[in-house]
Amino acid sequence: MSQVEALPLANGAPARRGTAALLVSPHREPLTGGGPDAVHVELIVIRSVTRDGRVRAYEEMWPGGRPVRVATTAWKISSLVDASVLDPDHAVAIARAHTYPGHRQVRPWASLAEARAALRPARTPAP
Repeated sequence: MSQVEALPLANGAPARRGTAALLVSPHREPLTGGGPDAVHVELIVIRSVTRDGRVRAYEEMWPGGRPVRVATTAWKISSLVDASVLDPDHAVAIARAHTYPGHRQVRPWASLAEARAALRPARTPAP
């Protein structure tokens, strides 16, 4: 069995170190109502790329997080959505503030639409 070392962004654009992306993963939890099409969407910051522009490592939004290699998590990734139009620092602040009620643990969004709406204030103005 071959191991996935890096993944491309869903739109085919080359990934750049330091930019944001949305990691989409399946979320199948029958106890919480997550059906077969349910997903989790998390903001990540790209930390390492291959020469051809695929994501090799990324940082999750856990405070003090360190880079995670795609090779160790590729099995849970449905897609990586380009979010390079976001200011990474502002987007990280928004994602880290999105926590479970009464906790500090960062909570993923339940859909791409929900993530995009929450991250809209972090969009950089078009030139």
